[in-house]
Amino acid sequence: MITYITVATAVFALVAAGLTLAPEASAATAAELAKQVDALKSDVAEVGKEYDAAYWQLNETEVRLEGLNNSLVETEAKLEVAELAFADRAYAMYTRNDDDLLSFILGSTSFSEFATRVELFERLTRSDAEAIADVKELRAAYEAEAAAVEREVAQQEADVAALQDKKAALDRRLASKQSEYERLKAQLAAAVAREAASGRRTYVPPVSPNGMVFPVAGGNYYSDTWGASRSGGRRRHKGTDIMAPRGTPVVATLSGSVRAKTGGLGGKTIWLTADNGLSFYYAHLDSFSVTGGRVSAGQQIGTVGNTGHASGGAHHLHYEIHPGGGAAVNPYPYLRQMQ
Repeated sequence: MITYITVATAVFALVAAGLTLAPEASAATAAELAKQVDALKSDVAEVGKEYDAAYWQLNETEVRLEGLNNSLVETEAKLEVAELAFADRAYAMYTRNDDDLLSFILGSTSFSEFATRVELFERLTRSDAEAIADVKELRAAYEAEAAAVEREVAQQEADVAALQDKKAALDRRLASKQSEYERLKAQLAAAVAREAASGRRTYVPPVSPNGMVFPVAGGNYYSDTWGASRSGGRRRHKGTDIMAPRGTPVVATLSGSVRAKTGGLGGKTIWLTADNGLSFYYAHLDSFSVTGGRVSAGQQIGTVGNTGHASGGAHHLHYEIHPGGGAAVNPYPYLRQMQ
């Protein structure tokens, strides 16, 4: 059994490129190490923000494309009806005997009847013209919408490529800094313990709410995406996505009982029911460390992956909090306090 309870958990996460510890790292104060952590987090956050921007650009493209496709289907249906109507009118015009029509008009027995028959002829002529105009208008609209769909598909392909590039950059940054993260975490924990023993404290780690432990024990990036659109606007995000390298340990936020499941949108998932009544949902895991029974706060329960509908996307932990086992609430404020 591996336990990952740290002094400041994910505050130590996200060690970034180009920043190294002082030669006398072991002599650095906790406050100095904490400042380095803040700088490292900011560096990785820039890469994370670029990934976020690329993700939302793609999402907006998907929303526009879906709208254009829906409009195109409607216009196509209208065009089909108009073309059928025009075909009927064209057949009627082709088979019409003008001599019969002239006889029909001239066969009037009164001026009033003559005027009525002429008006009827004019209406038929206008109807023919309107049928032609309807077809022309709808065909022009259909061609314009089809061209717009084609442009949007090209934009979607470009946005997908951009997102993949940003994903790869974020994955590389996080993965390459994992060992530095572990080293810095240990040094900061040692510094905090050393200062606590001497009575001279330069840094006091934040106190997590209710003793909660940050769910990802490694370099990570996350932002507040509560309520944001997903799947082209068809659903809303009910958690926080914590980006981390594949295989990064995922730990129990609080002590309680767990049950694991495989399948559905979440892929490999774990529900953790804490002793205080809070429930936590972990999704897209790469592997399970436990599949049921009791766990302690900070104990490893799985690893970060991208299973389920996240397959092919960035490795991350989808994390939800359900007070009393009820509806989900925004985890972001809780996660910030856990750091």
